Amino acid sequence: MPRIPAAAALCAALSATPAFAHVTLDPAQAAPLAYVRATLRVPHGCGDAATTRITVTLPEGVTATHPMPKPGWTLVLTPRPGAAAPAGHGAVPDLATVTWEGGRLPNEHYDEFVLRIRMPDSAGETIWFPVRQDCEGGRVTDWSQVPAAGTRLSDYPTPAAAIRLAPR
Repeated sequence: MPRIPAAAALCAALSATPAFAHVTLDPAQAAPLAYVRATLRVPHGCGDAATTRITVTLPEGVTATHPMPKPGWTLVLTPRPGAAAPAGHGAVPDLATVTWEGGRLPNEHYDEFVLRIRMPDSAGETIWFPVRQDCEGGRVTDWSQVPAAGTRLSDYPTPAAAIRLAPR
């Protein structure tokens, strides 16, 4: 997955206006190698269509993923191709994607989808999490744009969700 240096990420973050209509991750910052409760916030559907599926792509280096089930939604876990089998108590396969599907999030409502993940050892970098939002009637929004160095997050209509790793 794409990563940008800390200075460029900081520049983009400082020059961006809050993107309340975008899919985002909370917390916005974490320590390298930390286990994090990451909350994917979905603020609306696609136009007037309700959301029926959310798929988050896990960047390389993000491991130990445990998604939180949601009542009314089915979890689909896709292992990373070529990943080693998990070993040890509580170990999970290295995942490429996590999908919540089969529920219904009306456009006028907001919801959160939760993951427990281990962050990579990439101090000072921003880690980008592309999210695909499928809605009724076949509408799709790919929240996957990664800002180029020197640009603002607000320059992109469908930016990927991100977590910035703290410097050491």
